[in-house]
Amino acid sequence: MMEPAPVTKSITMEKMALYSGEGNIHSDDETARKRGLRGALTQGGQLVGYLNEMMLRALGPGFIEGGEISVTFLHPVRPGDVVSAHALEKESRSEGGRTRIEFEVWLENQNGEKCTVGTASGFAP
Repeated sequence: MMEPAPVTKSITMEKMALYSGEGNIHSDDETARKRGLRGALTQGGQLVGYLNEMMLRALGPGFIEGGEISVTFLHPVRPGDVVSAHALEKESRSEGGRTRIEFEVWLENQNGEKCTVGTASGFAP
């Protein structure tokens, strides 16, 4: 059973602005508050990027050539949070002469709370 090495990232407003641009709910507390939020939220695509990075490190070209990912966001990630991407192998199967490995994936914050959950798969390296 394959268990990819976790990827850990510190969430900062600067990183959020680089990913989402400036002056929106993903990079500006005031704009987010005007929209009824407690403050800026990390964009989902940025969070999925951390899961993708972990899968790419684990499967290399097998993730580039046949990678799939599907997630559900459970609660917001904000500046100051530290998230870690994790994965556990669920199953593997033959597909077109290659082996596809499917994983349960998740991001958890510094308090051990899962904030994003889902599945990812790709071809064995």
